[in-house]
Amino acid sequence: MPAVALLTVKEVIRRRILLVTLVLAVVFLGLYATGVYYGYRDMAAHAGPLQGLMAAQFLALGLYFGSFIIAFLAVMAAVGAISGEIENGTIFAIVPRPVRRSEIVLGKFLGYGLVLSAFAVLFYIAVLVIIRINTGMSVPIRPGALGLFCLQPLVLLAVTLLGTTFLSTLANGVASFMLYSVGFVGGMLEQIGHLAGSQVLVKIGIFSSLVMPIDAIYRKIVYNLLSASGISYSAYMLGPFGAGSEPSVWMLVYTGMYLLFFLAMAVRVFSRRDI
Repeated sequence: MPAVALLTVKEVIRRRILLVTLVLAVVFLGLYATGVYYGYRDMAAHAGPLQGLMAAQFLALGLYFGSFIIAFLAVMAAVGAISGEIENGTIFAIVPRPVRRSEIVLGKFLGYGLVLSAFAVLFYIAVLVIIRINTGMSVPIRPGALGLFCLQPLVLLAVTLLGTTFLSTLANGVASFMLYSVGFVGGMLEQIGHLAGSQVLVKIGIFSSLVMPIDAIYRKIVYNLLSASGISYSAYMLGPFGAGSEPSVWMLVYTGMYLLFFLAMAVRVFSRRDI
């Protein structure tokens, strides 16, 4: 399995997926830092005591849209992890050898997971540094929040790996992004429901979190990072990018079971697939 993980990391580098995503991330962070600098400078003169809230809003925006970039890397890296190798015939050079199919799937998950986690750590720290430099708001890294930020792409990675065991590369990419969109759109509707007092929208959001729990992880991160002295910026005036309520520990347990279920299904489906 470690050998498969190492080959997977090399494959990500060879196909330049990581390079393209890094370029996109640098462009995004550059625009984000510029926007935070000028936006905070121009608005702070009129914000008065709400300067802290403005900094919190910029932080939430950075983490929210940064999740899209990491999701892009997770899907594009693993979308053809198995289906692509079957289509071009390279899988036949691996399967006949004394390597279990479960080791192939788990090795690929480990390899992609290491790349995604390293990328997520750097991105997370970069956003916090940008906020600190441009607004003066000191946000602690908080290992728990950092771990949850790394967990987001791993959940989507497990889903994408299951899809690549029985879907074509294109179909898997579409399905993975659509499922990801369901989670985030539903989460947005849930926060609007909290603000508008609509229980229907809140229930839609909760249901979407069960279908794809990535958005619930994001809300947990924002709530924990921006809560202080019993008052949470994420719970008021951050609109759809905040968290009307903190996701429970049971939601995190469900997310862990969700990830393991999709990973186990990927192993099962690929082990039974006739190639």
